[in-house]
Amino acid sequence: MAKGVAINVGVNTKREWGGFRGPIFSDGSFEFIHIPWVEEKYGMIETIEPRPRKYKEMPYASYVPESLQDRFLAESPNFRIKAYASSQGSRANKHILNLNPREDYLIFYATLRFHDEKGQKEDWINEEWGAYIVGLFKVDFVIPRNRVLFEEYAIEAFEEYDFYKILLNDPDPFIETPWVKGIEEESGLLKKAIPLNDPKDSHKWSDLAYELFTKSWKTKLDINKQANPRIALTCKGECLDKLLTKCILRKSNC
Repeated sequence: MAKGVAINVGVNTKREWGGFRGPIFSDGSFEFIHIPWVEEKYGMIETIEPRPRKYKEMPYASYVPESLQDRFLAESPNFRIKAYASSQGSRANKHILNLNPREDYLIFYATLRFHDEKGQKEDWINEEWGAYIVGLFKVDFVIPRNRVLFEEYAIEAFEEYDFYKILLNDPDPFIETPWVKGIEEESGLLKKAIPLNDPKDSHKWSDLAYELFTKSWKTKLDINKQANPRIALTCKGECLDKLLTKCILRKSNC
């Protein structure tokens, strides 16, 4: 039975991770904005050639604060090449490592703030901010970081990835965090976000989140308690099928 693991990605209000939220618009479309590159956490920019992209080079640059325009960004998940590297200490790592190739899904959600485009707002969009599913990978394969350089298929899949270039200079044999490659035609950003928070209360799960993630597999959500938009959410079977019917991919993932 296919399963999915949903993890939190993208900028948020913590200063280290940007200090702001990306926008969601009246019709449910959105901009997914990557977190800044933190050298102490990811590695020295000088070891990457070519350098990671800067915010001012991105299509979403107009939604990024001026103070970040010249910062490099950590393009992970990388929706252009369908690559994702998890970090040490993530509570989702065990779930991600157990995803099955060509069957399971890694699902990405982000906190987004409503940006009025002077149109009629969809009633499922929170007027302030909320957590929304923004993209997914149908898993091609999952591999621990310390095995990437030993497998030709992984080298080929990740050679354009900024974190792979860091790996070449820091092949630590003890780091086993999962790296994921998505199937090209079945992975990417969504055309419209899928809400995980109540449209009236940013601190409550939506009915949809409760239905998809609590009733299906291991996730313990309480619809009457405050939502935590940082945890890994898991689903499978009919719940995953229902979620996938709502996931319409964009044609471009730049």
